[in-house]
Amino acid sequence: MGPLLSILRGGGQADEPPLDIPVDFDGAKPTPEEAEIYNYITRLLQPASIYLEDLRNYKGCGDAIRKAISSPSRESEEAAWAAVCPAVLKLKEYYEFGLRLQEEAFPRLLSFICQGDVVRNLETRQATARRLADVLHFVSLFDELKMGNPNVQNDFSYYRRTLSRMRMSNPNQQNVVVHDELANRMSLFYAHSTPMTKSLIDSALMLVNSVSFRLFLCPANRSIPAENVTDVFAVFCGICYNAVTKGRAQGAMVDYCLRVMVVCIILYDHVDPAGAFAKGSKLNIRASVRVIQTNGGSGSNSLLNTLRYSTVHLNDDATPKVIKQMLAT
Repeated sequence: MGPLLSILRGGGQADEPPLDIPVDFDGAKPTPEEAEIYNYITRLLQPASIYLEDLRNYKGCGDAIRKAISSPSRESEEAAWAAVCPAVLKLKEYYEFGLRLQEEAFPRLLSFICQGDVVRNLETRQATARRLADVLHFVSLFDELKMGNPNVQNDFSYYRRTLSRMRMSNPNQQNVVVHDELANRMSLFYAHSTPMTKSLIDSALMLVNSVSFRLFLCPANRSIPAENVTDVFAVFCGICYNAVTKGRAQGAMVDYCLRVMVVCIILYDHVDPAGAFAKGSKLNIRASVRVIQTNGGSGSNSLLNTLRYSTVHLNDDATPKVIKQMLAT
């Protein structure tokens, strides 16, 4: 691992820039080898922008719910139920989309890139690399919007409470848009502050740890070293870092690259046993934090908070003091 670690971290010095692979995020075309997975991910991501816009404009059912609670009557409760059911159907769509990312899209992307030389694969499969970045960017935006909108959790909690009462009073109740078993799974999903990121973490860990899952994705995938998976995240951090610092990313693409970089750090931290912050990490955390502080604009604090609260190894004893200080609140 020594030579690759040195390459990824820019020669091994903490202040040197990470590995630079100039990925053409705008113009990369899929090679014949990439066509199948590229087209699959492109189709799957088609509704992603709609989901983000819906969530951005999600007003919730707070008024109707508060009225049903403060002034309970058949009329107010029916009005709250009528308001919350369409909202829950939307939340069901988002949950099912996250499930497809977790169980299909993300592990297939990782598996495709992890076969063989990761650096070479990202150099030659740039259209697929862009689609992987698109997935990570969507996840970052979705989780930020969800975290900033308590109506999502409040509406779904009210739905579950009402569903429980309805089931006790009328076991044959038909006016139900999401039944108990699915509602329980959705509740676990939305209980996480960053549910989409959690889905990708679970997916990456499953890919590393489960032979049966790898074989389900592709019979040739009996062995995918955990190191290859963390290499993908480390190399992508370098790609995004250099796209920003060398001016290849302009305008909205700066935020895009910083978001992708942050999600990669989080994934690396969860998959690698030692985490992202230890001295032996393949990531240059100090450089990554500085590029967020310098180029993140009004979104810097949100991105840094994501690193603070969505990683698991930041407060480990092995984390250098200087990194803890950089990310101190």
